[in-house]
Amino acid sequence: MAAVYRKLRRYCTEAADGLILPDGRNGLTQVGHLALTPAALLAVETKNSGGLVLGQAGDRTWNQCIGRQRHKLQNPLRQNHGHIKAVQALVPGVPVSGVVALTNRGRFPTGQPVGLVVLSELHRVVGQGVGAGVPQTYRHAWEAVVGQSTTSRQTATGNLTLL
Repeated sequence: MAAVYRKLRRYCTEAADGLILPDGRNGLTQVGHLALTPAALLAVETKNSGGLVLGQAGDRTWNQCIGRQRHKLQNPLRQNHGHIKAVQALVPGVPVSGVVALTNRGRFPTGQPVGLVVLSELHRVVGQGVGAGVPQTYRHAWEAVVGQSTTSRQTATGNLTLL
């Protein structure tokens, strides 16, 4: 989502979106956004889920309720955990954290799970290190991850074949 990418570019040292990385299990995973911060590399999964969203951090799936309709959603916190592990495998020893950014349309009537932030509050998570220096090891790690990735745009133009 472009709004998340714009916020990351504004509040982080570096940001990239749509990175396709090895998942550590002989496959590939697409990381929605990756940002370089003074504290860590940050994997950000974005969801544009509206209505009521029911689910806890450890649940495999969540329920989205729009009017009388209910839809099952993959728990994005679990999904982003896989992205974090993929980045960690590429840069062992460098801190990698993650957050799920939910557009402002969704509501959690039973409480918002830890690790999830609405878009209007994303700056509070990523903006904590604005102006702070990024350790050189993190910058090298950033360059290594971005260098080993392809983007969804490259995939769409036929420069990469996913198996």
